[in-house]
Amino acid sequence: MIHWLYAYFYFIVYSVAGWLCEDVYVGIGKKKLVNRGFLYGPYCPIYGFGALIVLYPLMKLGDHPLLVFLGGMVLTSTLEYFTSWIMEKLFHERWWDYSTYKFNLNGRVCLLNSVLFGLMSLVVVFLIQPHVESWAKSIPLSTLRIVLIVFTIGFCTDLVITCVHLVKRRNVLQKMHVEIEALRQQFEFDTQEKINMVQDHLSEVSNRIGEWVESKPELNEKIEEFNATMEKLQKIRNQRISKAFPARTVSGPIRNSHEIAKNLRQRLNEKRNNNQ
Repeated sequence: MIHWLYAYFYFIVYSVAGWLCEDVYVGIGKKKLVNRGFLYGPYCPIYGFGALIVLYPLMKLGDHPLLVFLGGMVLTSTLEYFTSWIMEKLFHERWWDYSTYKFNLNGRVCLLNSVLFGLMSLVVVFLIQPHVESWAKSIPLSTLRIVLIVFTIGFCTDLVITCVHLVKRRNVLQKMHVEIEALRQQFEFDTQEKINMVQDHLSEVSNRIGEWVESKPELNEKIEEFNATMEKLQKIRNQRISKAFPARTVSGPIRNSHEIAKNLRQRLNEKRNNNQ
């Protein structure tokens, strides 16, 4: 039991340390403070998990720095890859994209970051963890339990609030996708003209659908519903998360619908303003 308490404490320490390091690193480049965390609090859980999957298998390899480096590269890159994949599946958004980096794998991980993770694994295993372990064991168990309980309450509350917001956004994205698909199918039925959502230029698709919509007064109700969905999507856009993850993009089959929806809404708004 005590072993698990210490492991949880290490998770907290490295989650906070990772959040601090990333905020400083990004803040220097942007010349301002930026909360780079997925959550509201001062912690990045991916760094906590990363530290644990490095420490427990690799601490036993203390006499082999090269193995620690390589093992750290592989383990942390695997964690980053599957974290990206899981978050994309859950929320229909890609939170980071390394597609422009050399030697990347599906834009989820890249060699540069993997090397940095390997170097950080060396620092954690050989320099930081011995001090963290000594500090943890100097804290009375009763105090440690209180710290862990307080953190757990705050962390779980933070996680629920963030996930509720993101699930709402995901549901609105799905609704928007359904509405655009319905318009596309009706357009194809009326005009006998097929639209390839992958190969066709999305702005051109938006214009073609827009011209068709404007010629169909009976679609006004659908368009109002579509506009309401887009306005709701704009309202629930989380400014903090957008700043923390500026490369975040809608992903999967919803991506094209999202681009068409934005272009179509802009076209309809321009027409509405011109008619006023």
